Amino acid sequence: MSMVLIYNLTPEKDAKLKMLCRKLNIPSRTVEKDEYGRKLGYLLGLSEDDSVAGGEDFDGAMLYLADLRGGMLNLFLDQLRRNRIIVPLKAVQTETNMGFTSFELYRELCAEREAIQKGMTAHNGN
Repeated sequence: MSMVLIYNLTPEKDAKLKMLCRKLNIPSRTVEKDEYGRKLGYLLGLSEDDSVAGGEDFDGAMLYLADLRGGMLNLFLDQLRRNRIIVPLKAVQTETNMGFTSFELYRELCAEREAIQKGMTAHNGN
C-alpha cells in the first residue's frame, strides 16, 4: 500500500504536504517521536512486529515514500519541487529498509548525505 510517512515538518509544511498527498490520492501520516523505535514495516501496517528499539532522538525533517509505483514517485517528487516543499532527507521503500526503525533510517540517510557531500559512497562495495 502506498503511503508517505512524515517526520518533523513545521506545521505549515506538514499541512502543505498532506494537502498534496490528498490531491494525489496518497495516504500520509505524521510519525510521532514515541513511534521512532518501531520498524517501518509496522508503521505501514505491513508487519505485526510491534517491538520497540531505542535510538538517538532526531529533529531533522524526513520523508519515507512507501510503494509509490509507476510514475507516481516522479509525479510526487515533481509536485514537492513545484510546491516548494523542501525536505532534504527522503527515502523510498526497499526490502532492506522495511526492517529499519525510524532512528536507523535517519542515521542511514544522514550518512549517505554526508558521503555524497564528500564525494564518497556511503556503503562499502557500492
